[in-house]
Amino acid sequence: MNQQDSQLEQLPFLKIVANQLYNNFKTNLHTLVVVFPNRRQGLYFQQYLQDITGAPLVLPELLTIEELVGRSSKFKIADSLIQSFALYEAYAEVCLAAGDSPLHIPGFDKFYGIAETLLKDFREIDNYLANVDQVYHVMHNVEAIDKMFDYLTKEQREFLRNFWAGTIDKSAAQQKFLLLWQRLPAIYQRFHQILLAQQCTTLAMAYRQLGEGNPTKSNFTKAFAHVAFVGFNAFNIAEENLILRWQKNGYCSLWFDADAYYINNTMQEAGMFLRRNLKQLQMKPSLPLISTIANSKLIIPVIATQGHTAQAKTVAAWLAQLPKNNSAETVGILLADETLLIPVLQSLPPNHTHINVTMGYPLQQTVVFSFIQLFFTIQQDLKTHANRFISHFNVERWLNHPFCDWPQESTQKLKSEIVQKIQIRVPLKRLQQQSALSSWLFLPLASDADIFVRLRLLIEAISKLEFIKNDGLLQGMVAAAWQAIVQADPLFNALKPRPKLDFVKTLLLRQLCGITVPFEGEPLQGIQIMGLLESRGLDFDHLLILGASEGTLPRIKAPNSYLPDNVRRAFGLPALENQDAIFAYVFYRLLHRSKSITLVYNAQVNDNSTGELSRFAQQLAFETGITLNHQQLAQKVLPQAWPAITIPRSEKIQAQLFHYLKKEGTQPLSPSAINTWITCRLQFFFKYIARLKAPKNLSDGVDAAVFGNIVHKLMERLYKQVLKIQGHNAITESSIDFMRSQVEEETGNAFSEAWQQSSPGEAFIFTGELLVIKEVVMQYAHSFLEHDASQIPFTIQNLEVKFSQPFAFELAGKEATVLLSGIIDRIDEKNGVYRMLDYKTGGDNPEFKSLEGLFDPIGKYHNKAVLQTLLYSWMFSKTFPERKQFEPALVAIRKIKKGIQLNEKLNKRILNYETMPDVLPQVALHLQSLLEALFDPKTAFDQTDDLLTCKYCDFNGICGRA
Repeated sequence: MNQQDSQLEQLPFLKIVANQLYNNFKTNLHTLVVVFPNRRQGLYFQQYLQDITGAPLVLPELLTIEELVGRSSKFKIADSLIQSFALYEAYAEVCLAAGDSPLHIPGFDKFYGIAETLLKDFREIDNYLANVDQVYHVMHNVEAIDKMFDYLTKEQREFLRNFWAGTIDKSAAQQKFLLLWQRLPAIYQRFHQILLAQQCTTLAMAYRQLGEGNPTKSNFTKAFAHVAFVGFNAFNIAEENLILRWQKNGYCSLWFDADAYYINNTMQEAGMFLRRNLKQLQMKPSLPLISTIANSKLIIPVIATQGHTAQAKTVAAWLAQLPKNNSAETVGILLADETLLIPVLQSLPPNHTHINVTMGYPLQQTVVFSFIQLFFTIQQDLKTHANRFISHFNVERWLNHPFCDWPQESTQKLKSEIVQKIQIRVPLKRLQQQSALSSWLFLPLASDADIFVRLRLLIEAISKLEFIKNDGLLQGMVAAAWQAIVQADPLFNALKPRPKLDFVKTLLLRQLCGITVPFEGEPLQGIQIMGLLESRGLDFDHLLILGASEGTLPRIKAPNSYLPDNVRRAFGLPALENQDAIFAYVFYRLLHRSKSITLVYNAQVNDNSTGELSRFAQQLAFETGITLNHQQLAQKVLPQAWPAITIPRSEKIQAQLFHYLKKEGTQPLSPSAINTWITCRLQFFFKYIARLKAPKNLSDGVDAAVFGNIVHKLMERLYKQVLKIQGHNAITESSIDFMRSQVEEETGNAFSEAWQQSSPGEAFIFTGELLVIKEVVMQYAHSFLEHDASQIPFTIQNLEVKFSQPFAFELAGKEATVLLSGIIDRIDEKNGVYRMLDYKTGGDNPEFKSLEGLFDPIGKYHNKAVLQTLLYSWMFSKTFPERKQFEPALVAIRKIKKGIQLNEKLNKRILNYETMPDVLPQVALHLQSLLEALFDPKTAFDQTDDLLTCKYCDFNGICGRA
């Protein structure tokens, strides 16, 4: 191996190029332009060049290939949003010129999804110098279109269905697409004319003009004497033409970093483009091939993790095993899957504070983006609630957002009110008066045209927040968002008809998702964290590659194009294997000079992961001397057995419990508490002695408890209203008919009362899921009324009756008394029999096994609803001793057709006015035994053995049975 070959294989590639270009242009560096695939290589090259010279000098100009091409045009390069609007304008004009009715031309909101794909196709047609007329001419027949439709992705077909509203038949859609296809050459021409009228062009058109030798700025090359293309692999046709023309004239040089291993092996996809450049196109490289991969004896650790983000957990251990004397600048963490950036940053150990993230921080993952999302969500919420309310969920999002500028006490007060009052909707005025920022955030838009004015006001307001002023990264995010909004404003305002709020939200957020803001700091100092493609031309001593899974490396992604594969190949446009070849080269190039490489991949199989290592890595094990050392990420998960919890009685606990005894305190004991004691003694301790309160979680929907409360309030309101209207308590057929007519109106009142939502006289607003809940509530009410209709005539005696009765039992040889209390829904009378009715909206059943089973702590035959009703019955008998003929009724909506009387199956008896005199004493005896155990100081509070009960317990997290 000669000295030059040794340097090529040991020195960093860019340092080699810097040395040679310096030697070639020592006194004329200022006349040199060095072109790279991206900016990162330019920073390294500049540093190497400065190290070589050691003295101040005028450096060559460093450009990316896009910047070089952009300079060849005298027009401004239009961004993607401007191009989308120009394409729509061109489409509309061509359709109108062809005689289409303006009414049949879809709006921009429907066109946008298609525009993105068409622009990409136009871009590739220009980059590869294809003839636009010829490309689209080959599709001028229905047979080709038929094949085309089979080629389209599901998403593309959905775009087309939305675009041509009402077109369901496949052949009709094909005909419309054929018509669009025939017009695309004219649309293409008009599109570029519209841009030129704005003194704009596309980068792809600049490529075409430069590749064809007709740049609009013909003298742009006079500013430099030589162009060096450094670190490239694949070129488009325009670039190939340009380079071949310039190289023939001695005007440029090519600096490839290529290994003979994949160049000379025609089966190796990593060398596909370089073989074309060197052998087919006869490009002349300035450096010879190196030969490192074939001779490499690298041992590459391959770590399989169970999960996507688990890959980031390998970072700390990998950094810890690096050589202690190693320079941080020679360490690289490459992300084949760039969504791992945030997990990686969160996994860095505290001692590695010097990092450089070349990818930039995505705006999408910042509080600025979430705030703009929240603005749109709130405005949509306002429209839904007629500009009167905001859903509690969106209010809580604002209260928890870092930009919330409310006083702390106001924030906490409203949070508590929402939970305590079950306020699923918060009045708008309550929110607007708290701060300047929230007054703009919660102010309804006068029209959709005000969106951008409001957004600018909000961005201005958050830029003045104190913590933003002290955070450089956040300042950059705010500035980037401001710029995107200012740029989009005039484009949307020019649209006729004006797009709706939903579409503006979708498009603007998509624009913001593409924005990244660079981190502050020295770009070449510290550990380098970058995307895989950013590593082109760079060399590191030690590399950790995350996301090395098949499907990520290389990425498997169907082309976003309306051009089928056979058309692409016919006109030399990129096909799927081109993408694979690019990733293959980038991966294999990392093997040239690295001292160590570690690969990490997600071995979990799911919809987003194949669970397999990249085929590029597996090829190394079969074809080279490189060894793969497979490992599993061992994350220790030690299962911990939760010990059984038993709480013995103590004097303090017993004193708390004695508050339920009538002589000691005034705390009543409810049937719910008795049911809890039977179900689980430990749960009784948590709830009624320790007084633990489960955190209230409010949902946008209606849970079972709230639903039941609404139905109860509705039935109460209906009966109170009919009694008031008719002036007597008798319920007849006309009474039922009147209540049926009032169900819908009173349902809104019941919702308002349950949630304390509306001011007096204001109607409750039903939207979204609540419309469905409303219908269900009304159906329940009609079912209850239908059952009542079958019982007429009867007389209402009481509604919502509160019971409170002392109950005596023996405790330690002495008499003790508890106060039983509860509320029954209704008492009525029919044929001299008084009925005590309890409405149930859940899965309760009036049938039960036996009285003994109701008090059984094992719970197999425990029926909470029946026991509660029987305890109410005992209280009824004491409250109304004169009403001898009485019976309980459980009006369970799901079992209502089977009747409402309690049915004891073991003794085959119905609990009616005839059997209740025998039943109530038995209930009292069982209750006495239960209370003796409940207050017995020897009885501990232990857990139930019924794990199904634990599933729905508020305290299962404490017991470890969640």
